[in-house]
Amino acid sequence: MKTNYCSSDKSVEKTVIKHGKISNKPQDGSICSLLIEDVQTIPQDIDLQQYHSEILTGNSTVQLTIDESSSQLDRQIERAIKWMGDNEVALVKIVLPALSDQEECPKNNQLKFKITLIDHKPVKPIWDWTPQEKFDKALERKETGVELVNKSRTKDAFYKFSKAVKIIISMEPIKDLNLDDNLNNKINDLRVSLYNNMAMCQLKYNNYDHTIELCNKVLMRDKNNVKALYRRGCAYGAITNVEKALDDFKYAHHIEPQNNAVKSQLLIYQEKWKKAEKETKDIIRKMFT
Repeated sequence: MKTNYCSSDKSVEKTVIKHGKISNKPQDGSICSLLIEDVQTIPQDIDLQQYHSEILTGNSTVQLTIDESSSQLDRQIERAIKWMGDNEVALVKIVLPALSDQEECPKNNQLKFKITLIDHKPVKPIWDWTPQEKFDKALERKETGVELVNKSRTKDAFYKFSKAVKIIISMEPIKDLNLDDNLNNKINDLRVSLYNNMAMCQLKYNNYDHTIELCNKVLMRDKNNVKALYRRGCAYGAITNVEKALDDFKYAHHIEPQNNAVKSQLLIYQEKWKKAEKETKDIIRKMFT
């Protein structure tokens, strides 16, 4: 049985100091009681508060639910905990993740601490959840994601939205579940909202192809969704596809003529289209004169 652990990307390493139970390790949803000791950072002056950890709070005893963490650092710590048994003591080393204003964190920025998994309580696995339970959990994650967006923690929010989508996808094919219309409609509405929110996050980080893909998923289900049209238009504009951007802003303006954000982009891309047309005509005229 493997007891030490090193993640494939080398960012998380766990070395056993004292062995515990080697069976029934924590899984997603498990409630874990932990003892955290000897926390160190390299270099020493790193402020861990900027990583929004809910595990490394300064308290030695901590309780957490696996797969419920809201910060990337805590998700890294969870990766090590999933390889622990009750009463195990281990040394954990983590390469600190990038902050919101960093593309990547220097690889010599590290965190070390000693951790004891006192015990954990397993919960019902996702395959035993009812459709209502899955919807409730997905909605809870979406609401947490929205709170994180409001705190400018876009990367953490995206993670929550994507986890909520995975819960919904676990119900497919939804039509085979024979749900009542109310729950079925709520699940579909939540999926649309999640794809839209994920598109917002991708657009913020200039991931334009992913933004367009997510907006397409929204518009397949709701062709009049103005938020998705607006975000896809912005993404098309960023990759200089003026024609498609203009089409999206025109249609969004048709649906919501009083939407000032749409109106502003429509005017911008109408001017860009006129300029592009003029340049094309000038090139053709020069070719035949």
